[in-house]
Amino acid sequence: MRFLIFATAMILLLPLSDAQAKEWVVNQIDKKFAPTVMNIKVGDTLTFINAEKKKRRHNIYTKSDGFKYVKVRKQLPGDKDSIVIKNAGTIKVLCALHPRMKMTVNVTE
Repeated sequence: MRFLIFATAMILLLPLSDAQAKEWVVNQIDKKFAPTVMNIKVGDTLTFINAEKKKRRHNIYTKSDGFKYVKVRKQLPGDKDSIVIKNAGTIKVLCALHPRMKMTVNVTE
């Protein structure tokens, strides 16, 4: 009986599927972010993958207010780094090594 009560309580505590955080993959290939625009929610995870075939390094940073934690120092081809987004707003993601690499991430509550 205790197990049944415990199991029922655990099921009731599970979040609804729409409320769960998601993981979004951003590839870096041919000196571009793919995709270049994303719409995500607070708590979602951005996973950046250096998908270059050549020996091309990338990094990730932003100058957007409130998002200074969105940064990866150096990625070699095949490297993968994830960042949980903590607040709402617009993130302009850049690569210091390739100034034409740009993407926009719109984050809502």
